[in-house]
Amino acid sequence: MLTTKSKILNYLTRFMKTVLISGVSTGIGRATALRLLENGWRVYGSVRKSADAVELTNAFPQSFHALVFDVTDAEDRRRGVATIQANGHTLHALVNNAGIAVSGPLERIAEADYRKQFEVNVFGMLGLTQDCLPLLHAAKESGVSPVRIVNISSVSGMLTSPFTALYSASKFAVESLTDGFRRELLPFGIDVVSVAPGPVKTPIWDKAESGTEVYENSRYAFILEKLPAYLANTKAAAIPAEDIAVRVHEVLEAANPSPYHLLMPKAWLIKLLRWLPKRRMDKLVWKNLNASQRY
Repeated sequence: MLTTKSKILNYLTRFMKTVLISGVSTGIGRATALRLLENGWRVYGSVRKSADAVELTNAFPQSFHALVFDVTDAEDRRRGVATIQANGHTLHALVNNAGIAVSGPLERIAEADYRKQFEVNVFGMLGLTQDCLPLLHAAKESGVSPVRIVNISSVSGMLTSPFTALYSASKFAVESLTDGFRRELLPFGIDVVSVAPGPVKTPIWDKAESGTEVYENSRYAFILEKLPAYLANTKAAAIPAEDIAVRVHEVLEAANPSPYHLLMPKAWLIKLLRWLPKRRMDKLVWKNLNASQRY
């Protein structure tokens, strides 16, 4: 038999806004899930291993629901999305966060790796958005407002650095898909927004430090001497994942948010650099790399 407290909690959860966030195991996804849960949202969060969701499940048993799927697995992904509808919850928002970063010289990156970069960051995001849109349309048609999709992009979707060109290419694609979805969904009242951080304090930098095999025994081996200082300076300038979570929360709650949010120190400089002649930018990129600086 339910206690009075349990009955009250069950009653209150009926009126929660519901969001699906992909990739809540660590980093931006986890910080965003936590931020929204603490502010009264019901969160469905995707993880690839159920163990990755234990902490959030234990902390928020009434409002956090773990969905175990990889965004590249269409069948599992659709089963996860179907759970939201089966539970009788109206989906107010989708946050496409799941992503990976493949780095290294384009000349040396294995085909399986460059295909995986796009399978996760682009095709997985596109597929999950398609899966969720029937629920988002239904929410809008029932009178819910706002109904919104937030795509976690990157400053790398504006500027391309050497040795992270594949990641940049995937984020340029995310930016294009964000604009495309926003314009196609405009008549239906579903908004689509890009949140594009610069370097963020996440485990992705630890992976970058260990993934040096692609440089070894090649003409690009000289980069290995520069990499530790470059990564150390980048990590030192990185912003906390919680800052991104705050902005995502603001975007989800705002009546009319900007369609693009570049989050990093000196964001104005990045916007300015886009207008430099390409040859000038080529030289500037290598000057910064030799000085162990990103921007």
